[in-house]
Amino acid sequence: MDDFSRQFDRVNLLLSGKNNILIASHENPDADAVGSALALSFFLKNSGFSPVVFFADPVPKKFSFLPGFFEIKSELAEQPEFEAALLLDYGDFKRLKLPDGIVSEESMITIDHHSGDQRGEVRIVDQAVSSTAEMIYFWLKENPPAKAEISKETAVCLLCGIAADTGCFSHVSTGSKTLKAASDLLSCGMSLEDIVSKTLSSGVLPSPGSANIFGKILSRARTIPGKNLVYSWVSAADLKINPNLALEISGASSIISKESTCDYALFLVEYEKGKIRGSLRSEPFKNKKVDVVARKFGGGGHPYAAGFKQEGTIGEVLKKVIKMIE
Repeated sequence: MDDFSRQFDRVNLLLSGKNNILIASHENPDADAVGSALALSFFLKNSGFSPVVFFADPVPKKFSFLPGFFEIKSELAEQPEFEAALLLDYGDFKRLKLPDGIVSEESMITIDHHSGDQRGEVRIVDQAVSSTAEMIYFWLKENPPAKAEISKETAVCLLCGIAADTGCFSHVSTGSKTLKAASDLLSCGMSLEDIVSKTLSSGVLPSPGSANIFGKILSRARTIPGKNLVYSWVSAADLKINPNLALEISGASSIISKESTCDYALFLVEYEKGKIRGSLRSEPFKNKKVDVVARKFGGGGHPYAAGFKQEGTIGEVLKKVIKMIE
């Protein structure tokens, strides 16, 4: 994180003298988004700031073990005068779904490990880092905005984000600095086994409805040999089983990818009639970068994990993806 030292100096300068701080991350929040936001919230509170954590979409209940979970806002009916906004892990600005005019772009700060359309006076972005939580750890540890220690509450939230986005320290982005960060966070007094269990296992099959859907997803999996693609899907009708099902099956694309020898894995969700959300996955050893495909549809992400949205039917969007894969 040495390369970011000067940029974090700029962040600290921008935050200096401020009080009301907005912390926001992307729609359909995952562990890295939630963990990073709550970790920063705790640190800033302990440093004398007044932060508010905002997610436009509901946060999955499986993250309720994280300190501060029940203080997360999904609406800002009475908007405070935010003096700065920390925007985390979002990739594309529109995924934040921020209310119009909530804060000026000059007062925005982006910290992200995704590529895409980021905004703000300061933008700290690096796809090589395992997670946004890892980036925040080194900021708070080596160049913090105030003289406060990383508390156990902050450590739990950061470790949740790191563990999830590294696939429990198994992904190619897991480096020596990642393990150093995790080791230091564990010294705050917590169980890695407990965090990993709650972060990665809890919520995978939380209800009979989602168990049914996972069965359908696996049974529907098909390959397109000429494109070395495996895909599966769920429709809007499927999601009527449980209104929160779209959140519960968010990891389906990774499961399809790991269980297949194909270079590309595609999971399509018709979250509304005629509106499709696509998740693309691959593995480093397959040497195929799925973010290149996602960007052709206005999406983005990591080389081996990316997403996009399109209008149309499942079949129509599938045909578009097949055509885009070289």
